[in-house]
Amino acid sequence: MESLKIPALFKKSFQQEKDPIEPDQLPDLRLLPAPDYDDYFERLKQMAPDKRFFPVLPIEMSRGCPWQGISSGKNSGGCAFCNLNLQWKGYRIKDPDQVAADIRHLVSTHQVLSVAFTDNLIPKKCSKSLFKALSQMKIDFHLFCEVRADIPFEALCAMKAAGLVEVQAGIESLSRSLLKRIRKGTTAIQNLEFMKNCEALGILNRSNLILQFPQSSDSEVEETLRTMDYAYPYRPLRGVEFWLGAESPIWLHPQSFGINLVFNHPNYQKLFPKEIARDLPMMIQAYRGDVSNQRRKWASVRRKLKEWEKAYATLHKGFPKIPILSFRDGAAFILIQERRLNAPSITHRLTGISRLIYLFCQHRRSIHEILHRFKGMPAEKIGPFLKMMVDKKLMYQENEVYLSLAIPVTGEKGLPVRDG
Repeated sequence: MESLKIPALFKKSFQQEKDPIEPDQLPDLRLLPAPDYDDYFERLKQMAPDKRFFPVLPIEMSRGCPWQGISSGKNSGGCAFCNLNLQWKGYRIKDPDQVAADIRHLVSTHQVLSVAFTDNLIPKKCSKSLFKALSQMKIDFHLFCEVRADIPFEALCAMKAAGLVEVQAGIESLSRSLLKRIRKGTTAIQNLEFMKNCEALGILNRSNLILQFPQSSDSEVEETLRTMDYAYPYRPLRGVEFWLGAESPIWLHPQSFGINLVFNHPNYQKLFPKEIARDLPMMIQAYRGDVSNQRRKWASVRRKLKEWEKAYATLHKGFPKIPILSFRDGAAFILIQERRLNAPSITHRLTGISRLIYLFCQHRRSIHEILHRFKGMPAEKIGPFLKMMVDKKLMYQENEVYLSLAIPVTGEKGLPVRDG
């Protein structure tokens, strides 16, 4: 393979001494006052009446990324493609009571209800206190935030109760092996469970699916296509082509990902003189590797995403609140209804132990957990039942972990208690 080439000025500008000067940042976010948007809203009032709008209030609870710290080793931490948080050192959290007070003040002052958290991830440690405080305000918030895909269902319920309407999770892939290579720290079955929970709670899932990640294998593309067949009852992911961010882990170690030349993205030439566009370090990078090959590989996924979007919209037309794959519990049996595109709906009935296993796997469960819970039933009967459910795409299997895919029509009230 050709040795890595980086323009000299470009390399020098980005990599000189790795920034020996400590970042100038507050050690404690509690020292920050509430955001001041007075000038912005004053300008908004000066606009013609037909041009005015109700903006979204940005608010932050943390700076930095907790996953970067957890996943870091000898090389830079965090997701392989991410170049966020270059301006921060470490991870800092603001007091949840202070954040709640800031939100109450801003909403009252500017009389708007939409709030977007700008955090990379809502902190797990303090989110319970924050969303409990927001719920107690009895205000009809319209909240947006970003979370990890492994967020517990109970946490999503609390956020929904506080006014969470839209959410974005770091799903990025539906291939287990690709998720491992991009260092997400999550699995495909966790991503499916997150999508399912959002669908059950009526939360708009705005998550992405990365296409054309360097060195993606045929098997990873095929695994993505297979998993999409199981994800069809849920809101479609948004396909986004991989782009190379300066100083991301993949940029710092390009040869590990099959990249042999990095340079500023050619589109910068439309904005700057040729020399500047070429040599001035820019955040969005281009590269040479297997770009054309990846574009061909992922074409089938792009087509399937469009089909998924069309099917989801069509099946919800006239029935926006009825899940595509749902169940009703009859105490001694459950009825699973599967709505299909251009075909009659199918209803499946499960009784006895089959019903109990399906309800138990509303949260992903390992085969060990299932066998332990139903140890009175022979393992040779449980295995074929699980296989049948997976073959019918009523359950999803990843290694020896299983997840029931149907959603209770009663929303969160109908979800069984998670008893471990």
